[in-house]
Amino acid sequence: MWYLVMSRPAVPREQVRPHAPDHLAWMRRQHGAGNVLFSGPASDRSMGIYVIRAPSLDEANQVAGSDPFHDTGVRSYEIVEWDVHQVMGAGAFTQEGIAALAEEPRKVS
Repeated sequence: MWYLVMSRPAVPREQVRPHAPDHLAWMRRQHGAGNVLFSGPASDRSMGIYVIRAPSLDEANQVAGSDPFHDTGVRSYEIVEWDVHQVMGAGAFTQEGIAALAEEPRKVS
């Protein structure tokens, strides 16, 4: 499954900044491990957004919770399970195709 993580400041920005190097090192490791596929801030810098690929919501929460920003409490996050149907023009673009995707057994890797 795919999970969309939205991370928002829980304290003033000045208190978040000292944790940025640890967060960026963590993010590099997560990208390298294939756990985080896309990441970056919203264009207005109001939140950080990243996409996790994990077998379950519990495992996605473990990944997001281990982010140094979240682990230290300087940011909080919301996680949404995302049922991706299309990627870069590939996928089901009809109601029948999307319904068929819902019927396929989920693979756990």
